[in-house]
Amino acid sequence: MDLYDLRTLEMAGLEPSFDPVMRDFLVNCAEELRVRHERGGLLDYASLGRDAPWLYRLTFRTRGLVRNDTGEVVPSEQHVVALRFLPDYLRRAERFEMLSLLEPRNAFHPNLMPPAICVEVRPGEPLVEISESLHALFAWRLRQLNEFDALNRDACAWGRGHLNELPIDSRPLFGRAFRIALEPVEVKA
Repeated sequence: MDLYDLRTLEMAGLEPSFDPVMRDFLVNCAEELRVRHERGGLLDYASLGRDAPWLYRLTFRTRGLVRNDTGEVVPSEQHVVALRFLPDYLRRAERFEMLSLLEPRNAFHPNLMPPAICVEVRPGEPLVEISESLHALFAWRLRQLNEFDALNRDACAWGRGHLNELPIDSRPLFGRAFRIALEPVEVKA
């Protein structure tokens, strides 16, 4: 168990009890994530729940941005998120209760103000879909460009000025990227 796992467990509190429907949902989410993870990609994870897979440490090797000590915006190659599912998740999803950005603490994105992550999560949304959304967010495919709705207004302004450089990372979260070369086809009439 690493330090991120210990922090995640400490932040989450006691493991709640889950009704049978929610428990089945959690087990199905864990299995889907396991299958996707076996195909390779940019996500490593630890399921930290004792009785149910309700608590995760998600480590993304998604290229994103940070602002360093000198104020320069530079690439970052890792994002670590604590994710927890609460017993009423099939009826209610509150992203600020569910998600916490552990690293990098100097993340530079309009929707990030560590530990806060602002990404849409719908009740009953599967873990793999949440992970895909987080990957897209860290890579700057998802971003807020209205400063009045942004968690980080400086990153919002930076993003508007650098649209031609976005997204930062175009790799898929799961599996490998591949290119298909299309050859012109002669059409005979």
